[in-house]
Amino acid sequence: MQQGPSGLESNTSPEIALLIAFAIMLVGVVLALAGRLVWRHVMSFIGGILGFLFGFTYGTAVGGPIIGLVVGFLGAMIGSTVFVFLMQVGLGVVAGLLAYIVSSTVFDSMFIGIVFAGVAFVVTIVFVEQAIGVVTAIVGGLLVGIGMLWMELFDMMVIVVIMFAVMVFGAAVQITMHRDEQRRKNAMMTAAAAPAAPAAMGRACPKCGGSLTFIPEYNRYYCYKCQRYE
Repeated sequence: MQQGPSGLESNTSPEIALLIAFAIMLVGVVLALAGRLVWRHVMSFIGGILGFLFGFTYGTAVGGPIIGLVVGFLGAMIGSTVFVFLMQVGLGVVAGLLAYIVSSTVFDSMFIGIVFAGVAFVVTIVFVEQAIGVVTAIVGGLLVGIGMLWMELFDMMVIVVIMFAVMVFGAAVQITMHRDEQRRKNAMMTAAAAPAAPAAMGRACPKCGGSLTFIPEYNRYYCYKCQRYE
């Protein structure tokens, strides 16, 4: 028997537990560094988990464990769908939950936790593009910490330092990637909006030999004498 980070006994072998912990850490690193690329799938997964927990709790209270499982799976599908279509709200909810957990633990006050959760939710919705990278980096750092804690090979101080380092570095990388992406988009829009310049000045009409006039609207040369475009 091996104990996980929560102290609960598990019948998994040490090798399987180590493999699971490594997989959790790997997912955390990927999420921290490239969360903006996969966050839709992440939000769908989180929505499914929250929907299952809510449905299972409600169903169990009403009709027992079997009903709880049925309602839980229905809640998982609904939660996953809602989080996909309302990704910004879902991201705000995740940010609010993280803020509530941290602030209520630090200040030992549910009211302060709720206030921080509300502020985090609003800020995330307003600055959603920047928040995607920050929130996914935080979640990735937490997963790295959970994986290291599961391994039970590291001191708690080392785990905390590495966890926060992954969060900060991941957020910085993703914010930088977002800025570069915005610059590329702005450059492409500017290039597309710029009028096309004439290929050459003083071109002669091949039919009559007269001078051609460049028409920017059509990006072509026009001969007024022949009344035709070249």
